[in-house]
Amino acid sequence: MNKAFLALSLACGILSSSLFAGEVKIGVVLPVSGAVGGFGELGKRGIDLAHKAQSKTKNGDTIKIVFIDNKSDKIESANAILSLLLSIKTILIVFIDNKSDKIESANAMQRLVSSDKVSVVIGPMISTNALAMTKIADDSKTPLIAPVATNDRVTKGKKFVSRVSFADSFQGLIAANLAFRDLGAKKAAILFDNSSDYSIGLTRAFRNQFKMLGGEVIIEANAQAGTKDFKAQISSIKAKNPDVLYLPIYYNEGALIAVQAKQLGLNVPTIGGDGLVSNKIFFDVAKEAGEGYMVTDYYSTNSKQTPKGEQFIKDYKKAYNEPVSSFSIMLADAYGLAVAAIEECGAENRECINDKIRNAKDFNGVSGKFSLQNGESIRSAVINQVQNGNLVYKTTIEP
Repeated sequence: MNKAFLALSLACGILSSSLFAGEVKIGVVLPVSGAVGGFGELGKRGIDLAHKAQSKTKNGDTIKIVFIDNKSDKIESANAILSLLLSIKTILIVFIDNKSDKIESANAMQRLVSSDKVSVVIGPMISTNALAMTKIADDSKTPLIAPVATNDRVTKGKKFVSRVSFADSFQGLIAANLAFRDLGAKKAAILFDNSSDYSIGLTRAFRNQFKMLGGEVIIEANAQAGTKDFKAQISSIKAKNPDVLYLPIYYNEGALIAVQAKQLGLNVPTIGGDGLVSNKIFFDVAKEAGEGYMVTDYYSTNSKQTPKGEQFIKDYKKAYNEPVSSFSIMLADAYGLAVAAIEECGAENRECINDKIRNAKDFNGVSGKFSLQNGESIRSAVINQVQNGNLVYKTTIEP
């Protein structure tokens, strides 16, 4: 019998008996690879720093992280699991890479609830992948915390799904108000991804609110993920002479659109959602073409901070030497919610854990104080703007 097989066999044996030792597991599903792998890296940073700040529960139980990928050494991986399982009172945070894919997301969720028997799951990053996991959460009665999946359908009608961020209906409404009331725009163009639940949801909310205010959406064009050349769409938009461009897409395509819009002379105020400038890739690629872009977001380091938020900012900058991502903040708060619920309910009572998360009152998070009502976050939003290559806080909008 080789060492890897022996170690894995021992780990599996202890795993089966560890259920009687009071072990707790928190599942985390993030895109480490694939189209939105950058989001996953930011999310993992949030979990890592939150864990650094709180590696024990108030009951004294140890919280440990294990992430086993396919490239890691099998013996070392097995030994890592083995050493974790030997701790009688340990909360294991089990990371799974969903590869930015909805099928992989569903598979990860199924494994976590069926094989790993987790008490709660955190993730994933985007709405399309979250929607692939929600039915499994409800069917298995396993609490799922979606930190930044903003599509309204993620939580709608679900009993075991909660959201830390606000929903697209709120985010799109804010963007439309900003365009019409603050910028004085009467004619809007929308460039969105018709294959993305996130982009579709934001587009619908913006369109409805902008029209209700008296504005006109004069053109809508498709900017599908993975596309590199958007010159035809941008030229069509420029020909319509809009007052504002709404860009509810992610950072990869958003950066290319910014560059190509500047090249083609489309110079209008541009508003995006929380995913547009959420990764430094946008700033690295767009450079000066992204100047002035505005986004709706959950958080800004320039707004008033709690002591917990101030410490997180210090830790983040020390660890990564770059501005704090709101995605990292949201994942840190999801971690805090999960741990607090487990502390109060214990590991076995998932219905209690679910209730404590879905109806958290005045939770003191890294992003500030917020509440949840039937799984839906009640929190303020901020408007941030790109200035001199940095994301600068403009204002806070209350729900």
